[in-house]
Amino acid sequence: MRTLYLLILTAFLTACAGSTGSDGSAATAYPATYDARLADKAQFGRLVIASVNFGKPSRAYLAQHEARVDRLVAERLTAAGYQLLPSELFAQAWKEGVRKWGEPYNPGTGKLNETVLQYVLAETVNALAAEGQVQAIVFTNLEETQVYFSPGGNHSAHFLGVTRRPAARGGEGVPGDFDWVQGVDAVGLYVNVFDLKLQRLFNGAGGIEVTEYLNLKPSTPRWTREKTVLDNASWLEEGIDLALKPWIQR
Repeated sequence: MRTLYLLILTAFLTACAGSTGSDGSAATAYPATYDARLADKAQFGRLVIASVNFGKPSRAYLAQHEARVDRLVAERLTAAGYQLLPSELFAQAWKEGVRKWGEPYNPGTGKLNETVLQYVLAETVNALAAEGQVQAIVFTNLEETQVYFSPGGNHSAHFLGVTRRPAARGGEGVPGDFDWVQGVDAVGLYVNVFDLKLQRLFNGAGGIEVTEYLNLKPSTPRWTREKTVLDNASWLEEGIDLALKPWIQR
């Protein structure tokens, strides 16, 4: 069991590491990792999408979109010839792990106990292996990241393989002396796939959208959270496409 826990910790630290950069969408494409064994549907044809994030939960304003994103990911995987098993299989196994070891994430403090996470994941994969249906687990995280708009030109932001322009509302125009060098919230989709020994088979990510607009109503314009996010279907599709490459190609 100690070896399994070390494997989990290594997978956790690696999967949570990312890079965004700022010099163009091609340059900021996420460096995906792909184990070609995942294409063998005899070994990994039966998948389950996890009912929890790999690590910390998504921010509340993103969590409400998780079910829709999971449905879209499931559609892509089904179209590629994989069988998607009910997420309840994972949820029940995870629940038993939590019952035994406790919740890895404390919403009161916002902290993730990585040791508890290791134990709960170990219990979860052991239960799924004993049940005998699931061959691999797919984690889909909607994660917030900071992006920066270029101070000149068309003020583009490049992150996780996409390019986005700023939205501005509430005034006649952006002041010429506005400070563009500010971190702005954006969201991307991160996908991790593990076998039941917690060996990672895939890790990818794709940018979706900037989740703040430039509010021009105040005397000093400021970035403000959008009331609705993830409602641009083409951006969402693009993010999912990127997050699944090179595993799933459309």
